[in-house]
Amino acid sequence: MQLASLTFVIVILPIILLIYYLLPDRARQGFLVISGFLLYGWGSPLRILYPAAFLCYDYGTGLLLEKCRKNKIISVIVLCFSVIVQITAMSYIRNTAQENQFFPFGIAIYTLQGLGYLTGIYRRHHSAEGNFFALGAYLLFFPALFAGGLFSYGEFAEQNRHKYMNIVSLSDGLSLFIRGLAEKVVLADTFGYIFRELQQIAPENMSMLTAWLTTIIFSMYLYFELLGYSEMARGLGKCFGYELPKNFSHPFFTSSMTAFMKSWNITLVMWFETNFRRVLFRNYSKKWACHIGFVLMWILIGAWYGMKPQFILWGLLIGLFLLNEKLFLEKIIRQKYIAGVVYTAIVSQFLWVLFFSDSFQQAGGYWKAMLGFGNGILDQTGIYFLFSYIALILTGFYIATDLFRNIAERVTASKFGQKLTSFMPLFHSFLLIFCLASMLYGRQSEHLWLWL
Repeated sequence: MQLASLTFVIVILPIILLIYYLLPDRARQGFLVISGFLLYGWGSPLRILYPAAFLCYDYGTGLLLEKCRKNKIISVIVLCFSVIVQITAMSYIRNTAQENQFFPFGIAIYTLQGLGYLTGIYRRHHSAEGNFFALGAYLLFFPALFAGGLFSYGEFAEQNRHKYMNIVSLSDGLSLFIRGLAEKVVLADTFGYIFRELQQIAPENMSMLTAWLTTIIFSMYLYFELLGYSEMARGLGKCFGYELPKNFSHPFFTSSMTAFMKSWNITLVMWFETNFRRVLFRNYSKKWACHIGFVLMWILIGAWYGMKPQFILWGLLIGLFLLNEKLFLEKIIRQKYIAGVVYTAIVSQFLWVLFFSDSFQQAGGYWKAMLGFGNGILDQTGIYFLFSYIALILTGFYIATDLFRNIAERVTASKFGQKLTSFMPLFHSFLLIFCLASMLYGRQSEHLWLWL
């Protein structure tokens, strides 16, 4: 079941919220588990086999790790075996997703949450959960399951102990959900439609302008797709009494690749930093070993996005660029902000080509065109797309930067802005109607989050 679908927004979500708020507090975790299974298996009941099996597996393994805490060798063996089992299962199912109906949506998110839970027990960040339904509510928490971001079991358990819900949190959550829905169905789907039109042109037939438009529009497509689902997840989390972490923080127009990646899929990078790099490379004193661990972490992040070689190369190049900035370019970037912004924009756009190219040969074709070695500098196709969608592109960049947030905060702080806030429920109502109309009559894009 997709979060950005008419069935979910109009039928499923109101029913789930109504039942959740009517239930006593002790029954809510069990209801979240049931809801997660129902939505996970929507359209294909076989999909629930994977989360059901690994929920039982993580529950039992967590208790085993708790008992083996004093024996480090056994704990390491148990943890390593769990990592191998779950990564192998996830990789196999993702690689055969097109051939079978067993493929569960959000499988990589579910797997990382489970592994993070086990790693947290091993590192003594939290104890093993003895309540099966409490662990199930965490692993099968459907808002995050379909969209992210990732959050630790310790954070979830702490919020369970101090969870407080009222009409204000419900209203704030629904408002955030609607804004995320608009980012997905209005912006992301529109950029996705334009991108698919540009993809019909072979790279060797593209001018420099068309090639750059293709990568820019794809970056907007990917950003608003993932941001929209992430914000919907945060909004739903508030509705159920949970505060999910922010996953994106205006990465565009940053002055370095380091700043860009710190603002892009924040919880994913933090997960690998916490559960991979700090676990395997924390005891290495030599800098070269730490640098290797850092680059290897980014290779794995690339593999998490997809098992194709292009994603692996994307992760490797990101790791090398970030390491180069850390070792050599940090001072220069600080002193040359404008140059840093230009450098970051060029590098990030070149690397996004690896995300949507089917092969290295095709990626090379896009890069040649971007450098001006394709079908010239300008062509009629590029000029047509530029003048047709320049307003949308500028709007997308504006919303994706801090400038939009800063202006909104200043307006809200003014007397006029405070009066406007009383009309926000009406605004969100109209925005929801517009989103529903877009979902009903618009052209929805392919869901990039299915990769995850």
